[in-house]
Amino acid sequence: MKRTFLFLLFLITSMGCSKDQFSWIYSDRNPRSQEGSISSLNVNGSWIVTAYENLETGKITLKTNENSGGGMDISIKFYDNTFCGFNTTNEIEGHYILRDTSLKIDVYGGSKVGQPEWGNMFSDSIYSIDSFQRTNSELKLFYNHHKNCVVLNHLRQDLVCTWTYSAY
Repeated sequence: MKRTFLFLLFLITSMGCSKDQFSWIYSDRNPRSQEGSISSLNVNGSWIVTAYENLETGKITLKTNENSGGGMDISIKFYDNTFCGFNTTNEIEGHYILRDTSLKIDVYGGSKVGQPEWGNMFSDSIYSIDSFQRTNSELKLFYNHHKNCVVLNHLRQDLVCTWTYSAY
């Protein structure tokens, strides 16, 4: 009985998806939206958080082993007014409204369980995001009345999500 339980436990855990199976390679070319067009007026694509900036003081917080729980990433895929991805230890998903360079996250699903400081910084800023700037392979999400921003770099490989947002 114990062997059967251990075998089933191993089988279940080995079949699960992990963000570690993805290759987090930064893009060295202009990001392309899902439709294949380059545009500074959309956030489409797969991204990885690389820094947090305080635009008033100039302070930049980069990911370290200490603040990210040993190097865990925050990766997010925006498409068709929805997003999905991974916030360090947890999967995330939600919905956003985009108008020109205005961006409003109106639904954010995910847990903060076990998240290191790097992940908490993202979770704590997500509902305050009010605009964005996209240039080449960089996306900045501004929050706190444009006093701070989350800096993301485009991923060459499209992020595959196991959860996606649905209003139904």
